[in-house]
Amino acid sequence: MKILFCGAHPDDAEIYMFGTLLAYRAAGAEVTLVVACSGDGGSSVRSPHQPLAETRQAEAEKGAAVLGARLAMLGYADMSLTENRLRLAGHLQGIFTAEAPDAIFTHAPGDYHADHRALSAAVSLAACGVWPVIHADTMKGVDFQPTHYVDITRHLDAKLRAIHLHHSQMPRRYMLAARDLATRRGREATGGDTARMEAFRVVAGPHLRNARRLFPPRAIAAQTVTMTVPAGSLPSSGTFRVTGGGPARSDPS
Repeated sequence: MKILFCGAHPDDAEIYMFGTLLAYRAAGAEVTLVVACSGDGGSSVRSPHQPLAETRQAEAEKGAAVLGARLAMLGYADMSLTENRLRLAGHLQGIFTAEAPDAIFTHAPGDYHADHRALSAAVSLAACGVWPVIHADTMKGVDFQPTHYVDITRHLDAKLRAIHLHHSQMPRRYMLAARDLATRRGREATGGDTARMEAFRVVAGPHLRNARRLFPPRAIAAQTVTMTVPAGSLPSSGTFRVTGGGPARSDPS
């Protein structure tokens, strides 16, 4: 199996889904990391001896080495993806064609960062319905509706160490946020306090019917649909929120 993660910045794979990527590798999958931006605007902690983009590439290479993944740095400037989204989509489509991944992961379209949102849109455009696209959780899980959870309990410590490799980003805040979110998602998915999970949303399309095969072993499907409509109103498009809400169960699809 071949998995491709498209992140906007050099530490996004580590923050958003490194535990799941480690689970894929443990199951024998090949992993490629595509990083759109150089990270040149991503820190106030700068070395006087080298440009920040070089520091961040070195950090990304360390993370990829831990994972045993191939790394492709596309070199776009930070905060430039919105204006370059069509060029970026063409760039990505060439990569997807060459790599022929079984699944493509990227940021959620409503994530907090403009580069994340632009990359998510470019990935969807480039995938053209040919390759399944899966959105990773947002920072702190804000406004995200999971369809699946992946158990990263055995990989959480390695994920946190990988985030820490990005020293230029003052990583402790991201480590704490990742730990807390994994605990919260584990509780949602299983109803208990011991599991640690990463959450994902499969983009609707022809691949959704067989979504379980896209994930590593021990993935869990979200089981409860909660309707969030004002009192006295009828449900309409966009009013459904998918959550865990029950004991762990493997996705039968």
